[in-house]
Amino acid sequence: MNDKRTAGKILQDISQSLDHFTKETAISGLLGGYTGAALFFAYYYQFTGKQKYLKKAHQLLERGVHDMAATALPFNYCNGIAGIVWNIQHLIKAGFVNEEGMDDIFEDVDEILGQAMLDAVQQGQHDFLHQGLGIALYFLERDQHPQAKHYLTTLVSTLESTAMETEDGISWQDHLTGLGGKPPGEVTFNMGLAHGVPAVISILGMIYQKGIAVAQTDDLIRKGISWLLKAENSPEEGLTALYPVLTDVSHQALTGKQSRLGWCYGDLGIATTLLNAGIWLADNTYQEKALQIFHHTLAHRNIKNSNVHDACLCHGSAGIAHIYRRAWLQTKDPALLTGATYWLQEALQMNTHKDSPGGFRFYAKDGYENSYGILEGVAGIGLALMAAIDEDTDPSWDRCMLLC
Repeated sequence: MNDKRTAGKILQDISQSLDHFTKETAISGLLGGYTGAALFFAYYYQFTGKQKYLKKAHQLLERGVHDMAATALPFNYCNGIAGIVWNIQHLIKAGFVNEEGMDDIFEDVDEILGQAMLDAVQQGQHDFLHQGLGIALYFLERDQHPQAKHYLTTLVSTLESTAMETEDGISWQDHLTGLGGKPPGEVTFNMGLAHGVPAVISILGMIYQKGIAVAQTDDLIRKGISWLLKAENSPEEGLTALYPVLTDVSHQALTGKQSRLGWCYGDLGIATTLLNAGIWLADNTYQEKALQIFHHTLAHRNIKNSNVHDACLCHGSAGIAHIYRRAWLQTKDPALLTGATYWLQEALQMNTHKDSPGGFRFYAKDGYENSYGILEGVAGIGLALMAAIDEDTDPSWDRCMLLC
């Protein structure tokens, strides 16, 4: 199979599918709506050099600004205002959009989002996708503005105050995805990059990288990683995952020790968090541990035992391929490139749904369905395919998923 030729044809199909989707949908969110399509079109313009795709991106961004003013949208990152303005800010910094005339837009939302973020996190609402933490990503993209630095500095202090101290380090309680019907007073901790402790550590690391509250973030990151590493499963026959999905305060797995292979949950998100923390803090021990985890997944996980049913970024084959590729870009470890190639080919082989966008479908609770967004749909698959076949361009869009 000629991966580049195949991916190029699929990208054309995805572009056409997203063109139809954006004309029909009223959903504006970054990870599931037309704002994500704007991100795809901007990078597809870079990939193809065709001005019409940049024009589509600009039209969708203008639509997003209008909808923010006219519609009562949530504040969160996944499907709310924070994701929309993160995308605008990111595309400005990447050179796809002229920032002239944009200042009023950002200044209007800074105070609203900043206060919403701090209020949510103060209440223990740490979830990256759906609660307060993800709003920080917008301020990280806007880091040169004094208001952004103010809110990020205050966020660090708020995360310090909401951390739970244990004998193994510190952690942050899960208040969204925990077990239903759990006993009163039982504390749960989420181990996923989408919703849990790795996301908190990643945001703190990104703040550290910006030179904000350096001593404070360094301390919190190290204590958080200390706790995280203590949650590693003890070896068992037939167990392929190193880390569970949910734990209690004593690191006992609450829903079984096995976890899927993907971005949202499982070993890859933890390895990514450790690798980035090691790079930011210049700590080789974290980088070495990350590579150990990556190599374990390469040796023990495959399409059959990883709960992979589609190609989506969240927990599908294209997302897995991109995580390995991003790690390879950071380390140049050839085993990671081999893993990225394996999972890319798995993704290309899932392009079998003739009447679906780009030939892909998302495996949902009730079966396969069409999906167009970044997290679960073809916009995200398309971004991963471009990164795979255009080795000369840094896929900086993946900051939207805490990958760099």
